[in-house]
Amino acid sequence: MSTPRYFGLLRLAFDQALATVLAAVGPRHPELRPAHLQLFRFGGIDGSHTAELAAHAGMTKQSMHELVTHLERHGYLVREADPVDPRAKRVRLTAAGRRLEQQIHAAIADLLEDWEARLGSESFDQLWATLQKLTGETVELPDRARIRSAEEIR
Repeated sequence: MSTPRYFGLLRLAFDQALATVLAAVGPRHPELRPAHLQLFRFGGIDGSHTAELAAHAGMTKQSMHELVTHLERHGYLVREADPVDPRAKRVRLTAAGRRLEQQIHAAIADLLEDWEARLGSESFDQLWATLQKLTGETVELPDRARIRSAEEIR
């Protein structure tokens, strides 16, 4: 007898998607863990404050600080003083961080294309519309070519 999944298919789909993206970029970046992907799921992070990233990811500032520190230690980003608020720091991607961000976005685009191929365009569009209703988000389905383009990331 299997244990019921109370968050069931939604959580399973998310976990599988995260694992797919990590499997695509992980071999080139073995120091990454699934939590690090939280920073990159909202588009460009360059110039953001840690508190902003935490709010977007639904994490505490302390948890986000740990993720940022880890990525900084591995050369993906640096923290620089905010010219407007000298008490604050802004996250800035290094060249390695920009490459990582582009690789993550390409893996996300691949995942979306895979889902569309498996479901068919009509069902995939219905899935996106359903997720919009469930989350209250109105963001349109991103164009996979734009996700992959370096201009979109910067």
